[in-house]
Amino acid sequence: MNDNPENVNFLNKINIFIVLLGCCIVSAITQTALTTALPAVMHNLQINANTGQWLTSIYTLAMGIMIPVTPFLIKYFSTKKLFFITIIVFAIGLFLAAIATNFQILLVGRVLQAFSSGIFLSLTQVIILQIFPAEKVGTYMGIYGFAIGGVPVFAPTLAGVIVDNFGWQTIFIGSAVLVSLIFFYAIFTFKNVSENEQASLDLWSVLLSTIGFGGILLGLGNIGKLDFLSYEVCLPIVVGLCSLLLFVHRQLTIKEPLLNLIPFKNKNFVISVLSSMILYAVMMAGSIMIPLYLQSLRGDSATVAGLVTLPGSIVLMVVSPVSGKIYDKFGIKFLLVLGSILLFISCIGLTTLTGATSVIYISIIYGVRMFAIGLIMMPLVTWGIANLDNQLTTHASAILTSLRTISGAVGSAVFVAIMTSVGHGRMSIHGMNISFFGLAMVALALIVLAAISFFSKKKMINFKI
Repeated sequence: MNDNPENVNFLNKINIFIVLLGCCIVSAITQTALTTALPAVMHNLQINANTGQWLTSIYTLAMGIMIPVTPFLIKYFSTKKLFFITIIVFAIGLFLAAIATNFQILLVGRVLQAFSSGIFLSLTQVIILQIFPAEKVGTYMGIYGFAIGGVPVFAPTLAGVIVDNFGWQTIFIGSAVLVSLIFFYAIFTFKNVSENEQASLDLWSVLLSTIGFGGILLGLGNIGKLDFLSYEVCLPIVVGLCSLLLFVHRQLTIKEPLLNLIPFKNKNFVISVLSSMILYAVMMAGSIMIPLYLQSLRGDSATVAGLVTLPGSIVLMVVSPVSGKIYDKFGIKFLLVLGSILLFISCIGLTTLTGATSVIYISIIYGVRMFAIGLIMMPLVTWGIANLDNQLTTHASAILTSLRTISGAVGSAVFVAIMTSVGHGRMSIHGMNISFFGLAMVALALIVLAAISFFSKKKMINFKI
């Protein structure tokens, strides 16, 4: 497994890209398919919405915790070794989920899948930036965005049919088959693009970030079933915030930080991170609430819920690679302004739902939502990292991917909690409308950031790191 990175030719690069892309697709499928399958899982395992959302929230949280560790793993292991370890862990997670007969086993399987997905996502972005020329990075990032955003969005439609006919476990069985095919293809085609080198992992930083993000998510997730000022809500949030402050202080004072925070001196990077966090909070919360509305509140089948998202899936598939090419030619401003406005409109469009709202209307609004996401998701990543020094690329990618992923988990927990809180512990259409109004207000903040990026000429933020 010690291929010389210098011997990686163009065909090798394409094979590496295909393999990693395949893994990202399967990991995204396991994440997005469960949104449609969640009502069936809740019914089968006899859990409520607040507990059920942890199957998606813990996934994104675990991904977010693992992503900052990825720069260390990329250094400590050769590319090839890291890839094969990760895909084996991913397969174990799929197996546990497939045989799960209770919530706890399924949760463990989801965590293992998420750890692997976090590595796949971060590793893929870093490798794209390393092996392809600068003028082609936007195009390959667009293809990558198509893979993790477009193709897997078909997963809810397919998942609906599978759940109604074969059961939700089949989702994980099918994913395991796909992973096995990728594994065998990789044995013959995957090459190293970097060798292992001396590196150390600051375990205190990992612990502080885990407690920090986990505490905040736990506290916010309890809002839907407990009083806002209860210690079960406030204590985890306070502990989480204190842990994150200690984490930041440690990164600024130790010799080899888990995450190098210097990229935050770049204005574009800061806007990119904040915009991505808002985007993911809105995206992940909505992806959970729409299937819950259709299946649990309206009584539609999982198949219908999946079909409602199909036009949006097609829109995202088309837009993602095109937005990469637009970025390569014209930059981020037009994409960010238009995308943020459309995202806000799509959230407002879901604040007046009733038990008889047309599924065609919902499908159209969902299509607008996917169009907006496709315009800005991957261009934000490329733009945020583009002007940074090469040695900061890995850390910047880990920071951005980690924070946006964790923001998605927080968004899911908060807005599902708001929905159930409004309904006094139960799901209700009124609670759903209130949650989507809250998402619209969050999306409004993205428009503000888009305006800042459009009018601000300043490139650097003057503070000492």
